[in-house]
Amino acid sequence: MLACGNYNGVIGFAKAKAPAVPLALQKAYEKCFQNLHYVERHEDHTIAHAIQTSYKKTKVYLWPAPTQSGMKAGKTVELILNLAGYRNVKSKVVGSRNPHNTVKALFKALNAIETPKDVQEKFGRTMVESYLLR
Repeated sequence: MLACGNYNGVIGFAKAKAPAVPLALQKAYEKCFQNLHYVERHEDHTIAHAIQTSYKKTKVYLWPAPTQSGMKAGKTVELILNLAGYRNVKSKVVGSRNPHNTVKALFKALNAIETPKDVQEKFGRTMVESYLLR
């Protein structure tokens, strides 16, 4: 399994098999760029809201964290969130910690996050920034 990203909101993953490890890595590398996802980053460092998703027996919980608090996550989740450009996210994996299922659940969670703009379009309301209310 291979994950790729540009540290600016674009991430992907792929899995490949081959008789030798270098060949499998090359195949996964080529497939990885065909499976790219764009994820929105809130304030360029965290996620917009807390979210929970599951894939098979794996549950992934993600929470936004304040600036400068850092990443609090397991190895697999931390690697993918870093590739996406997130710097302040807390996470917990419950159930099976199989890396393949964890990655699938994480991608499902990141694609399900709604940004404030998405909510604005969904309900037909306009958002007012907090600094305008002072």
